Amino acid sequence: MNKLLNFLFMTSLVLTTGNAIANEPLIGSWQGNLAVSPTQSIALIFHFTQESDKLKATLDVPIQHQYGLAFNKSTLESDQLSLALDAANIQYQAKIIDGELIGTYSQGGFKAPLKLKPTTTVSKRKKKVQEVTDIAPYTIEQVSFPNTVDGHTLSGTFTSPKGAVKAIAILLSGSGPTTRDADVFGHKVFAVLADQLTRKGIAVLRFDDRGVGKSTGDFATATSADFATDANAAYQFLATQVRFKHSKIGFIGHSEGGLIGAIAAANNQKIDFFVSLAGPGTSGGQILIDQSYAVQKIRGLDSKKLQESDKVQRQIIHAIENGISSDELVTLMTSLNISQAQAETQSKQMTSPWFEFFINTNPKQYFKKLTMPVLALNGALDLQVIAKQNIDGITKAVDPLLLTSKIYPQLNHLFQPAISGLPEEYSKIDITFSEQVSADISQWIKALN
Repeated sequence: MNKLLNFLFMTSLVLTTGNAIANEPLIGSWQGNLAVSPTQSIALIFHFTQESDKLKATLDVPIQHQYGLAFNKSTLESDQLSLALDAANIQYQAKIIDGELIGTYSQGGFKAPLKLKPTTTVSKRKKKVQEVTDIAPYTIEQVSFPNTVDGHTLSGTFTSPKGAVKAIAILLSGSGPTTRDADVFGHKVFAVLADQLTRKGIAVLRFDDRGVGKSTGDFATATSADFATDANAAYQFLATQVRFKHSKIGFIGHSEGGLIGAIAAANNQKIDFFVSLAGPGTSGGQILIDQSYAVQKIRGLDSKKLQESDKVQRQIIHAIENGISSDELVTLMTSLNISQAQAETQSKQMTSPWFEFFINTNPKQYFKKLTMPVLALNGALDLQVIAKQNIDGITKAVDPLLLTSKIYPQLNHLFQPAISGLPEEYSKIDITFSEQVSADISQWIKALN
């Protein structure tokens, strides 16, 4: 679940504005260090280019292996720069002073000064071994389709094997603003998964989240239930095409995408199959409690401090479940020895519509309504959505005649071969997505009646 781990999120290019002559002092790369805590800072590299008479601004976060995060709003008026990446609630306001950009970076409730200087140092993302480098042996289409419920348009990529399309999988991303390729931790997870499945005979539709990349709409205010309407918009787009009238169409949801898929499928009994990849089988609140405990334990926190941290986590989560306000949450957190600054930043995020929905939603209510075959998969080293309790939750809710489940040893939350399962390993692993898992998915789909 990227939103719970990444300080900075990913998106891709949307419309920018500006003036060609005024933009000239900015063109090039600028670097600065953002202090995210008294003891930790993150290097950020901003890139400014000119496209016709418009300013384009992108951001690299090398330590997180994130590159080319594009601001959807970029303006320079006189010497005042204003950038916004609305899907991740990121803003940067700065003024050009003596050849430097002096300003303030903000994301959600977090705010800190950020000074940028021109640089010639540029980090480039390195391709992972499973990314497509040759001419793909299948058809690739760039598509768009409407969500008539919320009134926006979604943009994506459709890949299909040669010949008749017997089955189509719609990929649903995890938390955080995500492009169709699911660019995360230096990997393109959905691009790789789509390639693997399509080569195995399964057509795939993957799309940019609402408000991200080429998709319109508002990401920042949406909940998992809203994203479920995007999933069913994708289904409707495919199901109404004559060429797919004999094709099975289903969802493959990763992490929060598993919850989104369950909600969408519960509201659409025409879905032919549903695959949960490290999807939740317990409430969001329980997932976060389990996640915090597991990650800190593997990182070596001693038993006493681990128990104390777990107690704090439970108090905070239970308060949110009971509808605590943002101001009340700040008071609670500071009483638990969390700094005022950290409490103020986190309270705004933890009382947002998305977070409150996620915390309070138990996916079992949706799994109980499913009437299509369900495949639930997890990695044994998943420290974000713990395999046993979440597979158990799905197992208790889904009709046993419909359910197939499997836990893979040595695989993490992204279904990579891992050592500890800690998130900091993700970017260091060359493999993006296990070929065995994609093979099992394709075989399971092909075997459906």
